[in-house]
Amino acid sequence: MSIPEQSNANSSLPKQPTNPTSPPNPSPLNTSSPTSTKPPTLNTSNGNINKPKPIELTGFRSALSHTGIPHSVLTYKPKLPSRNWLIFWTLTTSISLSYYYDRRECKRIKEETINKVKDKGNEILKGGSLGLNRKIIVYGAKWPGDEDTDRSLRYFRKYVKPYLVAAGIDYELPTSPLHGSITRQIHSKILKERRQELGLEEIEPQLSLPGILSPEEYKKRELEGGIILVGRASFKEYMEGLKRGYMGKVDSWKWEDEIENKLEKDGIFDDNEPILSESKDLESTVTVEQEKSSNALSSSSSSSSIKSTTGLGFLSKSPIQTSNSTTNIIPSSIPEKYHEPKLPLPEQPPILLLPFINYIGFKQIPYMLLSFFTERFNVKQGSEAALSIINNKIRKFKLEENDLLNFDLNSENFYNSDSKDLINRIELTRKEYYENLKERIKKSKEYENGERQLNSEEEKLGKVISLKELKEERKKKELRWMGNLEGWNIIKPENQVTWDDRWNNWLNVFELPKDDE
Repeated sequence: MSIPEQSNANSSLPKQPTNPTSPPNPSPLNTSSPTSTKPPTLNTSNGNINKPKPIELTGFRSALSHTGIPHSVLTYKPKLPSRNWLIFWTLTTSISLSYYYDRRECKRIKEETINKVKDKGNEILKGGSLGLNRKIIVYGAKWPGDEDTDRSLRYFRKYVKPYLVAAGIDYELPTSPLHGSITRQIHSKILKERRQELGLEEIEPQLSLPGILSPEEYKKRELEGGIILVGRASFKEYMEGLKRGYMGKVDSWKWEDEIENKLEKDGIFDDNEPILSESKDLESTVTVEQEKSSNALSSSSSSSSIKSTTGLGFLSKSPIQTSNSTTNIIPSSIPEKYHEPKLPLPEQPPILLLPFINYIGFKQIPYMLLSFFTERFNVKQGSEAALSIINNKIRKFKLEENDLLNFDLNSENFYNSDSKDLINRIELTRKEYYENLKERIKKSKEYENGERQLNSEEEKLGKVISLKELKEERKKKELRWMGNLEGWNIIKPENQVTWDDRWNNWLNVFELPKDDE
C-alpha cells in the first residue's frame, strides 16, 4: 500500500472526542516512581525482560571472585548515610563516649586514692588487739523540700566512706529526721557534759572491762577523730547547737519533755475552748509554777538525797512532786554564775565541711543531667575530703579569713519552692488536723462515758481509739511540726551562720586542697 492510500485509510476511521481538561492517560509501562531506578527493558522478540549487565570485575576483584566471594560484595561501593542518620549516630556516639569517659575517670580516681591510703589500714593500732582506731562522726541534715532524710548521708557513703574504710577509720552516722535535729543533738550532748562537770548530773558508772573507755579516754578519742558536716544546712545546725550548748544556761533540758509540757497546758483535751498557740501566757504560767515550787523547796530542804561531787548545798535538794502526776517541775535554783560559759571553751574535734547539693524539682532537671555526666567531680571532691581526714591536715578556724562562714553558700539557691513554703504548709496541715481532732475527741469521750455504741468503722477496727492514744498521736505530730519549724528558722537562706566573737581561733577545721592544687 502506498503512503497516500495509508493516510486515506487512517482518515476513514472515526475520530475520538478529546477533552482538553481531562488528564492524559497513564502509560501502562510507566509504573515506577520518579525516584526509582530505570526499569528493565522488555524484549519484544521472546517476551523476556533483559537484566542489566553485571559490572565487570578487574584486578584483584577478578581474582577474588574465584574464591567464592559473592559478586555483590566485590562490587559494593560505600556511601554516606542520610542526614537524619548522621544526626542520630553523632548524638548517640557523643553521649556514649561522655558517659564512658566520666565513669572511667571515676574508677581511676577511686583506685588511685585507695592505693594511697590502704597502707594506713594495715598499720598496727596502739594497744594491740584492744586498741581502737580513729572515729569520725558524720552529720547530714535534711535537705529542704526533700522527704528523704537520708540523702546527705548517702552522699557521704558513696563518695567518702570507701577511702575511710580502706584506711581503717571508723565512722558514726547519727540520724537527722527533722530540720534542727543536729542542733538539738549537739545542744543536749554539750549540756550533759557541762552539768556533769558542775556536779548537776551524776556521771554514769563505767564498767571496768577491756574495750570500754572511760570518759577521759572517750573524749581523747573524739578529739583525735573529727566531725564531717555534709552541706551548708548541717553546718548551720551544728554551729547553732554549739551556741545553745556552751552559751546557754545549764538547767535540765530535754526537747521532748519541753514540747510535752506545752501540749499539756493548751486545753485541747479539756472541756474548755482549746488554745492552739504557744503564747507567752503559757511560758509565764510555767515560770510562776516554778517559783512556787522553789518556795516550797526552801521550806522542806531538810530531806536531801542527791549526791553531789562538789559539796554545794543547792545540789542536794530533791525535786518537788506537784499535784499533777503528769508534770514534775524541777525548780531552777542554780546560781547565775554557773550559767556563764567557762572560758576558754573546751577543745572541739576538727571539722570537715563537705559541699553538697541535692537537685530536686522539674526546674532542676538540666542540673541532674549535667551531674549524671560529671560524676568524676563528686568523686574527686570526696577523695580530697577523705585524704584531708586521713592525713590529718588541720588548721585554725579564723574569722578574718571569712572563708568558712560562706561555705557552700551557692547551695541555698537550689532550695525549691516547697521548702520556702514550709511554714504555710505546716499551719494548713495543723489546722485541718485539729478540726478533725475535735470530733474524734468527742466520740472517744462519749464512748468512755457510755453514751454511744460502736459504729461500723470501729467494729471493723475492733476497738475505739482512746483519749490516751489520741494524745500520743498528737504529741508525735506536734514534735514533727515544731521541730521542722524551729529547724527551718535556723537553716533558711535569710539567716547567716551562727557565730560568736569569742569563738575566733577556737575551732579547728580540716584543710582541703586549693583549686589550683
